[in-house]
Amino acid sequence: MSVQDNAFSLLAKIIKVISLKNIAIWSFAALVVLIGYTVFENRAALVSYFVNGPAIDAPSITGFKVSTPSQARVKQLVDSDDLINSIVIMNADIRNNRRVPLYWYSDDTSIQKSLDAYYTGRYGGIPLFTAEEKNNENVVGVINGEFACSSYADGNTAVFPGLQNRMPFICRASLPPYYGQFSGFIAISLNRVPSPDELIVLKSETLNISTEIYFRDVVPANKKLASN
Repeated sequence: MSVQDNAFSLLAKIIKVISLKNIAIWSFAALVVLIGYTVFENRAALVSYFVNGPAIDAPSITGFKVSTPSQARVKQLVDSDDLINSIVIMNADIRNNRRVPLYWYSDDTSIQKSLDAYYTGRYGGIPLFTAEEKNNENVVGVINGEFACSSYADGNTAVFPGLQNRMPFICRASLPPYYGQFSGFIAISLNRVPSPDELIVLKSETLNISTEIYFRDVVPANKKLASN
């Protein structure tokens, strides 16, 4: 083979190597661009993942309504017990961080007007978790199926805003009154701090109403939602 042939052969090999190298470089560059674009398009989800951790499957709002028999049961309890001045039934949607007032009743006309003014038309809901630590503790309590009572100042402004002078003590019960099927909660505002015996009776009555509303109103709503 002549010197000229050797030169041409070497040149061909060099061109081949350079071409393969360019292909590899351009392929790698395209891959980097694709990854960068994917990260950019999903930046919000990635930030949420690394800041808040992986998403937790949480129950969404069912949109149940408080039936006429359930409303009558609430009214009967409020009207028959001078300890209680109002009851509010809340649907809760953890995923979207909102509570939606479904039904409220007070035997005190001025309190009823205040509740009507605040709750009427609140179909978009009110934040469930807020910047108020006590409120968030209360929410976690009802999610865990707890029945608990506290003074108005201890995280109750989100449910009964501006009524601190009328509601010194407020109790909450999960809907239903046990862990695992959280759909909302019942808030009961009181005229005074209850005695130990009154608290026992109140807890029993509240848990009974919570159970009744769950099976009468929430369960059928869930079944209807599942069938659609």
